[in-house]
Amino acid sequence: MNRLLRYIFRKTVAHFPLVYYICSFPDGKLIGEPKQIGAFSIIDYGGTVIIGKNVKIGYGVIILSVSSITGSRGGKIIRKPVIIGDNVEIGSHAVILPGSKIGNNSTIGAGAVVLQDTEIPENSVAVGVPANIVKTKKSTEHS
Repeated sequence: MNRLLRYIFRKTVAHFPLVYYICSFPDGKLIGEPKQIGAFSIIDYGGTVIIGKNVKIGYGVIILSVSSITGSRGGKIIRKPVIIGDNVEIGSHAVILPGSKIGNNSTIGAGAVVLQDTEIPENSVAVGVPANIVKTKKSTEHS
C-alpha cells in the first residue's frame, strides 16, 4: 500500500500517513526541510517555500505559496514566497497563506490562520483566525 501511495503522490514521508508536497509551477522551490512534520500536512511550494532549521510542523498543517481564490482581485493567481524562520513550531491544522513570514523562534498555535502577506516577528506566539500575536517570548526560552 505504501509503495502505491508513494507512486501516486510522488513525494511522501517514508511511511504512511502522507505528507503531500505539490508544485504546479516549474519554477517553484522548496528550500529546507522541517525537523518534524505531522501526517496529513500539505506544502504547496509553487510560489516558493523556505523552511529554516529545527522547524516542527504539526498534523494537518497547510502551507500555501499559491492561491487562486483571491476575492475581489478577479481570479488572479497569487504566487508569493512563504518564509519560515529557524526554531519555529506550527501547531496542528494551522494554515499559512502566500506571502507570510514567520520569524525565528516563533510559535503558531493550533488551528491558526496566518493571512496572506502577514509577518509574525521573531520570538512571538500567534494564535487565532486571523493569527494575532498574544505573547512575546524571551529569547532564552527556546533551546
